[in-house]
Amino acid sequence: MYLTPSYTIQFPEVKRVVGHYFTKLYDHDSLIKDRHDIQNRFIENFVPWLNRGHIKFKGLKDFKHVYITNGVSDFIYTSMLEHSLRPIVVKDDYPAYIEHAKILAKSNIGLRNRTQYLSLPFYNTANEHEDTIEILKKDNTFIDLAWAGGSGLEKTYDLSNVSYVSFSFSKMFGLQYHRVGISFSKKPIKTLEMYKKEAYVNLAGVGLVNQLMSFSPSYFYDKYKEIANTICDKMNIETTPSLWFGLKDNKKVPLLDEWIKINENGN
Repeated sequence: MYLTPSYTIQFPEVKRVVGHYFTKLYDHDSLIKDRHDIQNRFIENFVPWLNRGHIKFKGLKDFKHVYITNGVSDFIYTSMLEHSLRPIVVKDDYPAYIEHAKILAKSNIGLRNRTQYLSLPFYNTANEHEDTIEILKKDNTFIDLAWAGGSGLEKTYDLSNVSYVSFSFSKMFGLQYHRVGISFSKKPIKTLEMYKKEAYVNLAGVGLVNQLMSFSPSYFYDKYKEIANTICDKMNIETTPSLWFGLKDNKKVPLLDEWIKINENGN
């Protein structure tokens, strides 16, 4: 089933920024007037910000086509449809890659270009999949960085050879319903070029994320990791380099319910 997301809470710091942004800073007319500058500054600032975290990436500045997207899911579907990407996946990776292809197949839309998809960090473990380095050497590859924000994985990865990369702010900041992401392609995606030309993208979400990017990508992991470890110990599961799930029998176990209890108690 496609919709098997791992939800994340908003930490108190994030809640304060969200409240301040929408009560004091958000201004619809300014977004319209400054839309191109807001879009372009966000794209320019993203890679340096991302590489302040524990997990780092080389090669993103070499991508000529960069888009603000509605999370990663928007980019998975749009790039797959327009570039006819036929997903090849490793076991236990994000089900959406294959499910999108199945939906298109039911509409008699064939996908011709065999493309390797991989989540980094890996969807099922929050760590590096054993095939990651070999997959990154391939050119026709889609790398999903949905779990990279806030990851405790301390390593640098070279994305120079891959064709597509997508990042979401949902997991790190608990912004699933704000739908803010940024995506990279070696070839233009005409649908996204059309929206980028007019800066007709989620600038309200971008404005919020601009405020939240005052936190480094590793801030929340470093501050709250011991609590996540305690939750894992309580649940008798293995810890991972993620705040949001542990492992049991090498399968992810979401920590959401325990985090919600902690948030509700104000701890």
